[in-house]
Amino acid sequence: FFGMKIFFCILHSCDGQPSLAGLAIVCWILVLPPSPLSSKVHKEGQQKIMISRLSTRTVLIAAAAFAGARATEIGKPHSAVIPLTTKNFDDYLADPANGLWLLKFYAPWCGHCKSLAPVLDKVAPHLAGKMAVGKIDCTVEKSLCKKFNVRGYPTVKYYRDGTFEDYHLGRDADSIISFGEKMSSRAVQIVPNYKEAKQKLLNKLPVAFLVYDPDVGSVENSAIDASGATEEEKQIEKLIQSTERTRIFGQVARKLQAEGSFGLLSPDTAKEEIEQFFVDGAEFPSGGFIARIEDGVPIKTFYGEVTSNSFVEFVKENNLPVVIELGGHNFRFVGRRGKPLAIGVYDPEEEAKTDKFRQEMKNYAIKGAHKDEYIFGTMDGKKWDKFVAQFSIMKQSLPELFVLDVPDRTYWQDSSVFGVSEFIRAVKNGEVESREQEGKKKGPLDEFLQLFVDYMPWSLLAMFTLFGVTFYLFLPSDGPLIPPPTSGETQPRFKVSGAELLDQLGLKVLEDDDDKNVADQQKNKSDTESMEKENVEVEAESKKDK
Repeated sequence: FFGMKIFFCILHSCDGQPSLAGLAIVCWILVLPPSPLSSKVHKEGQQKIMISRLSTRTVLIAAAAFAGARATEIGKPHSAVIPLTTKNFDDYLADPANGLWLLKFYAPWCGHCKSLAPVLDKVAPHLAGKMAVGKIDCTVEKSLCKKFNVRGYPTVKYYRDGTFEDYHLGRDADSIISFGEKMSSRAVQIVPNYKEAKQKLLNKLPVAFLVYDPDVGSVENSAIDASGATEEEKQIEKLIQSTERTRIFGQVARKLQAEGSFGLLSPDTAKEEIEQFFVDGAEFPSGGFIARIEDGVPIKTFYGEVTSNSFVEFVKENNLPVVIELGGHNFRFVGRRGKPLAIGVYDPEEEAKTDKFRQEMKNYAIKGAHKDEYIFGTMDGKKWDKFVAQFSIMKQSLPELFVLDVPDRTYWQDSSVFGVSEFIRAVKNGEVESREQEGKKKGPLDEFLQLFVDYMPWSLLAMFTLFGVTFYLFLPSDGPLIPPPTSGETQPRFKVSGAELLDQLGLKVLEDDDDKNVADQQKNKSDTESMEKENVEVEAESKKDK
């Protein structure tokens, strides 16, 4: 028992995160026989109590091993998911050896959280040294989760350079690994021509931002020269810092690296290569430019004032593809960007119809009359069948388009209107009436269960306490249920009928109607037999008298 107390004391001092070395030492202490310094034998009746103490030196060795093991966790890349608490949160995130973090805010009872757990366990070793992975139990660390305004589980954020941002990309292993590798690499890539710009910048994300400045050149910078970067990295950084346009572009790229890919066209890029970006009627700027590029979509040039704030707004307004694939990881984020969603629901098994439908939506999102009033997206009707069913979308009618205003919980749907442009026009003209999305109704039982889960384990303790008090209050207090035998009785102590037991409990013995009927019949039969017997006796006496 004393060994277990030592184990939990050391475990608590290490914020609940023992290393393998420290855990092995404590297990060694618990398994091996302790070193007795003194022992006393006390006798109480027929019981003997042996009190044994562990060696103080052994305890100090174990504590030192634990402290040293924990010290190694700070200052080295993490290859496993780190449980974060209010006590250790700031220390871990301030660790210069792990400057980038992916943080999962979760609840143990959450099904989606349980599904994400093995994914994070898988990616953590792959991203060691590039991105650390942490988890925060919101049922325990309530103040920490409240600080970050966590409203649903799991909530995933990433941390870098002192700022926290929401993670809106895929939650599969490949997407998270790609994100970690991208965020741990250089924010701005140098691209020499049109072909490499498409290959490097659009290989993992659908949207990229490009900067070109003919005045870019290598400049002397003592701070860059004194850095520990390679010569190639130093030259690239000098190019980025050479003009105001590229310098601001580099600052925003570092800040919003998760929002898209960022590239710099080298100053010696031929004019013919640059002109390939400006097709389909796009205007070719005479000097330098900052622009958004997407495969199969005309380039969009930034014409605002070249400042960090204006360019940040441009990136955030244009970081989505013209038609985005919607799912659980990004639906809330996309749905609250200030525009209704035009959602095309498709059947993944009908590839030909799906490809044609997607291209129709993309064409309208690029050139449609009301393209700037909606965010266009697609959704797998088979995977999200329960979600789309609440909007009257059925599998036999796919592909189908409907419009949803997420904040107002209003939608427009009509299976009789075919075609993307026709449906949008019908919505704008009022031919398709709006309907209110039905919310999930919660009864008193649902609210009680939610409160019970939110306040665990205290709610569980309160429940057991209530049961104990109730049992104690209703337990009869006027003697035992079964009276002990009197002196001289030879019958067994517990020989008592059920009727007597119920009578002692103060309960009335109830007869079933059927049993009562049977008893009445038996009584009537007995009375009849008695009457017959009396008649026989009377006849016998009469004969005797005669």
